[in-house]
Amino acid sequence: MSRTAEELEPATARENVRAATDLYAAALPGLMLLGVALPLYFLSTIDQFLLYLSPLELVPTYAAAWLVIAVLALALFLGCATLLRLLSASRLRLVHGAGTLVVRGIAASTCAATALYCTLVWVRTFGLLTTTPMISPLALTALLAGTVFAVGERRQRTLHRLGKYAALSAGLGAVTLVSLPFFVHWRTTAQAPVAPAPGAMVVPERPNIVLLTIDALSAPHVSVYGAARPTTPGLAEFARGAITFDHVYANTNFTTPGVASILTGMRPWSHRALQLASWPLDATRDASLPALLKQSGYQLGYVATNPHAGARKIGLGRYFNFAASDRIEGIPVCSDRLAAYLPYLCPASQVHLFADIAVILGWLHPSHDNREFDPQLAIRPALEWLRGTDRTRPLFLWVHLFPPHSPYAAPSPWLGMFDASSAARTPATSETRWIYLLQQAPPARVRTLAARYDESVRYVDHYASAFLKAAIATLGSNTAVVVTADHGESFEHGYGAHTGPGLYEEVIRIPLILKLPGQLHGERRGDTVEQVDIAPTLAELAGLKVPVSWEGDSLLPHSGPARSRDEFHTSAFSMNFEENSRCGALSTGAVAAIEGRWKLIHYMGALHYPLMPQLRDELYDVQTDPHELINRIRAEPLVARHLRELVEAELQRYARRLPSTWTRSCTGDELPPPSVLTHQGPGPRLPAFIG
Repeated sequence: MSRTAEELEPATARENVRAATDLYAAALPGLMLLGVALPLYFLSTIDQFLLYLSPLELVPTYAAAWLVIAVLALALFLGCATLLRLLSASRLRLVHGAGTLVVRGIAASTCAATALYCTLVWVRTFGLLTTTPMISPLALTALLAGTVFAVGERRQRTLHRLGKYAALSAGLGAVTLVSLPFFVHWRTTAQAPVAPAPGAMVVPERPNIVLLTIDALSAPHVSVYGAARPTTPGLAEFARGAITFDHVYANTNFTTPGVASILTGMRPWSHRALQLASWPLDATRDASLPALLKQSGYQLGYVATNPHAGARKIGLGRYFNFAASDRIEGIPVCSDRLAAYLPYLCPASQVHLFADIAVILGWLHPSHDNREFDPQLAIRPALEWLRGTDRTRPLFLWVHLFPPHSPYAAPSPWLGMFDASSAARTPATSETRWIYLLQQAPPARVRTLAARYDESVRYVDHYASAFLKAAIATLGSNTAVVVTADHGESFEHGYGAHTGPGLYEEVIRIPLILKLPGQLHGERRGDTVEQVDIAPTLAELAGLKVPVSWEGDSLLPHSGPARSRDEFHTSAFSMNFEENSRCGALSTGAVAAIEGRWKLIHYMGALHYPLMPQLRDELYDVQTDPHELINRIRAEPLVARHLRELVEAELQRYARRLPSTWTRSCTGDELPPPSVLTHQGPGPRLPAFIG
């Protein structure tokens, strides 16, 4: 018996050593993510972060990214440890060895992918390899390199030594978590709910307000506006009892600044939400439409499918009584729901590591029904809230739907409605090439993507129109409804999707349909309007005075002597300043000025986008040339000069540098104070529209 025990002791020791070795091997992939990939990817993004964060704010941003990657690393560790434990229990040494090799290969591939990515970022600073995709070729190369690196005893020892340095790096990163409690309210004003002003809840005549924003909905692709395909039969029916504005321009060409302009009544050069993960200035938020409505006694709710169009994320969450955010399949890194607790999570999501991980997860778990952004996920909670609210007080509901944003593939029965081919039928294959990279796509591919986009428009139209009917049926006739978009989508000019300096009609012309309380018959308005006109319109309907800082004008038809809107508002502006510092002077970007039939696109500074051609100012007659094919800048110098002077006058007023420090970003407190927010009376100044 004693001899047997002596024989078992070395065997037990070997088993313990093997178990410890397996645990360390299982920890390697997560350690490489947390201690190698994250810090290097983060360092490659710092120049983008500093466009809208102060240097001190980099600490909680890294902490937020570290927290998310730590969760992924823990899941990866548990999965690898379980796999190796099961293989070890099988007593098949060859199988166990193969499993260990796979785990080490994942760790080595992570290191190789990080090295390749950082090298490519560095090379791109010299203007080289700017069109090389960041994921597919690099992933294959990294996988091969990782597999080679994981084979061989000497290379394995090197990998294990690197794992120790990665553990030290991950531990240092964990120290940044200490900063999170101190930065919860750092970039936004305190998030305590705002109470209505005393006596503000006794105005029953004020209408309920429903604002529906549809992501990336381009007016030229909407059949209400003359699109060739029948994309929006539901909205066409709704428009027969509403006011349709024919010439509406988004004040920018991507989500965050577009939504901010809708809700604040200010253009991007004023509210300074210039980047995707940025947010409006404090002073701008304090004088926003939700702030006014809340103070006047409205009940506010919102439902968001795009986290960048979430009220919490842009600092307006405290004005809303109800929120149902992140209403999509899966868990986005930039979570509007978590923004109340981790306000730097959306900036952290801009680290390219998260995009790479999302692509890999998409490969491992592809979609089978194209319903990741199902509008019903947003519509159900919105209608439930409407049905459960206090009817003695007016309410404001904002719903943002994600389709037809890319990827464009819609679910059945809409998929294939406008293009029966087998191309671009999944999220992975229906993603477009962004900005100037679309120049590389064959014309047939672009046509297919445009058809898939139109199918997605038809898809969202089905649910949007049903939602509008249900909302009006629930709230009654004393309800104002606005249907619009944050921006459009581009397939022309070799320019894909949105954002960047492209301010062509497809990407900045958006729908705007306004149904007034009691309105029965439709009408069309031909004047040029902007996103910033929406907030003043809704404020007037609610009986509120408009702050002097707002740049838009009410669109309501006025009683008494007829007054043209052109008496006080003749031009519209759209812009992109995403390559500018949020607090700096606005010297780089693009501004479009639209007046009547003429549109000038003015480019500023040294812009940097892959495959970008040499940009010169462009002038188009959008009435006779809606696709903007003929640049009239030389043929109409007086028109071009006039519009350029309009742009320069506005830039002189709004494009100045705003005070900031290395510890704190700008707040906008130095801007002119808004007017006093008071009621104008017991209801709207105008009688209800009765058709």
